[in-house]
Amino acid sequence: MKVLLTGASGFIGSKLTKRLESAGHRVLPVSRRAGSGYDWSDDSLARGVREADAVIHLAGENLFVKRWSARQKEILINSRKDSTMKLAALVAARKPSCFISSSAVGYYGPSETMRFNEDSPRGQDFLADLCGEWEAATEVAAMAGVRTAIVRTGVVLGMGGGALAKMLPPFKLGLGGPLGNGRQWVSWIHIDDLVSLFLFMLENPQASGAFNGTAPQPVSMKEFAKALGRALHRPAIFPVPAPMLRLALGEVADILLTGQHVEARRARETGFQFQFRDIESALTDIVGNQQGRKS
Repeated sequence: MKVLLTGASGFIGSKLTKRLESAGHRVLPVSRRAGSGYDWSDDSLARGVREADAVIHLAGENLFVKRWSARQKEILINSRKDSTMKLAALVAARKPSCFISSSAVGYYGPSETMRFNEDSPRGQDFLADLCGEWEAATEVAAMAGVRTAIVRTGVVLGMGGGALAKMLPPFKLGLGGPLGNGRQWVSWIHIDDLVSLFLFMLENPQASGAFNGTAPQPVSMKEFAKALGRALHRPAIFPVPAPMLRLALGEVADILLTGQHVEARRARETGFQFQFRDIESALTDIVGNQQGRKS
C-alpha cells in the first residue's frame, strides 16, 4: 500500500516510516524539509493524495516552541486545523482507503479524579479547544465516505524526542524529580506501541473514529519520576515547583503540571495488543537500549 505521510521526518513520523516500510508499505513523505518527496504546496499535496492508497497525518506546530501568547495560540490551532482541512478536502475528492489523523488526549481537559475513554466529552481549556478543532477538520473526509480515524496520543516515550528529551538530562545528573505536586496523571505510550497502533489502524478496515493512543496503565507524575529514576539508577527526589515551571515556560507549563487518566478502550476492544503495558517495562526498554548503545 502507498501511504502518504505528513510529518514524516519528525519524532513519531520517522519511526512510523520505518515500521510501515518493514511491513511492506511504500511511504510517500510530506515534509517542509528540502528533498522530501512531497511538500505542502497545493499541487504537490494534491499529487501525493492522488498517488496514495491511504493518508496518515501527523504534522503540527510544536506546542513547546514558544510561549503561548494570543498570537501563538492562534498559530498552534491553525497549523493543525488548516493543514487537516486541506488534506481532508483532497481525501474527500480522491477517496483513498482511509484517512488517519493525529490528535491528543488534551481533548479531555485536565483532571486528577476523572477517568476518560473515547466516549468522554471534550474539555473546556485551550488544549481541548485545539484538539476539538483539529478533529473537526477531518469531518469532510468522513462525510465523503472515506474511513476516517483519529489517534489521541498521550505522552510519547522514546529516545530522540518527546518528553524524555527534556527530562533525561537532569535525571542523569541525579537532579530529577516530579513536576509540580506530582499528583497529575501521565497517560503515556511507548513510541513502538504508538507506531504499531497507527499500522494496526491502517490495516484494520474496522478502525474508524477516535482511538486513545495511551498505554493500559497511566501513572501519576510522582510514580513516573520514580520509575525513570530507577531505570537510570538515579535518585528522583528533587521536585520542580509549579511556580518555577510557569516562570520559565508561561502558560505552556500547564501541559506538564496537569494531566488526565485516559483509557485506550477502543484499541483494546478491536484487538490491539500493547507490548509495553506498564511504565517500568517501557522506561527500562528505552533507557536500557540507550545505555546499551553507549557501552
